[in-house]
Amino acid sequence: MEKLDAKKYFQEFFPEAYIKKSVKILKLLSEESRLRMMLYLAKEGPCTVSEIVEALDLVQSTTSHHLSLLRAADLVVTSRDGKNVFYDINEPMWKEMGWQFFKYLQKGNEIDLLGKFVLKMIGR
Repeated sequence: MEKLDAKKYFQEFFPEAYIKKSVKILKLLSEESRLRMMLYLAKEGPCTVSEIVEALDLVQSTTSHHLSLLRAADLVVTSRDGKNVFYDINEPMWKEMGWQFFKYLQKGNEIDLLGKFVLKMIGR
């Protein structure tokens, strides 16, 4: 019997670029304030730094720093309206990462796991 090259086998199913990007995202989101910001933006939509600072009771300089890290990682996008800069989640990137995540969880080629998951909004 031929010996299985585990590293090569797993790289075929879990592309290295996806793993590296996922690790970067998970590290960024493991910091509580950044996770709170992402969840707030996902719920509220585009917000200014001042709105985020007020809503989450954060320090402006720290908030700006966290948002710049999230933006550099392509997790948030910005838009401008006059002097105001609005931050929002990068929805296309999140959809792509989520689609890839479920794709890589497939058990075989015939199973569509996305069809088995239902996302529900829990109480407002």
